[in-house]
Amino acid sequence: MNNELEDDFIEALMVSLQDERVIEKIKEIVEVGSFSQMGVPKELLREKEKEIAKLQQEIESKKAEISECQIMIHQLNEKMESYFNELQKRRADYREAEELYEAVQQLSETTKNSLKGIFKGGSVQEFIVCGVQYENISSLWDFIKNEIMEGREQERGILRALFQYFFQEYSKTYDTPLYKLQEVKMNEVFREDLYIRALNSKISGNITDILLPGYMSINGKTIKKSVVRI
Repeated sequence: MNNELEDDFIEALMVSLQDERVIEKIKEIVEVGSFSQMGVPKELLREKEKEIAKLQQEIESKKAEISECQIMIHQLNEKMESYFNELQKRRADYREAEELYEAVQQLSETTKNSLKGIFKGGSVQEFIVCGVQYENISSLWDFIKNEIMEGREQERGILRALFQYFFQEYSKTYDTPLYKLQEVKMNEVFREDLYIRALNSKISGNITDILLPGYMSINGKTIKKSVVRI
């Protein structure tokens, strides 16, 4: 009995499935079901797209920060290089001052005693501090000139190097130096108004040796005439 009812139900169902209206209804149900099932993935996709957009903004922001950091690093590297070069330069200057200080210690006792009024103290630092003062540079020049004019030239090389070093260091303390060394050319005709004739020189003629360079103000006024030999 049950089998017959099942067969009748199946036969009736098969007939109904052939009805166009039933078929359309089934399609609608399937489509609605599909859309309802697709709703969850689409919502998730939109959320993921929002997250991706947010992450992309963060990436762009980090890229901008990295670019700024790279610029700062480049600027810092330039400053470090500048400081390093300045440090190397200062070390070279200090080394030269040390060498001159040691050379001064080898001068005769008479000369060292004469220089005590110019270079006070007993260290390289005090030696430098005294040496870059204009009054001491001027006094040192006068002392060297007097030594030359009295024929004491044995230590002229060290004394001249001492003067030239501190003259240059003093000039560096100004953006625009106040003084400059006098330009003297070998074989130039000697002129009384420009130069001082050293001991054992001819009355007139051409310059054969520059014993001590003089210096002048930046506007061209001669402060110390160069000591030369004719």
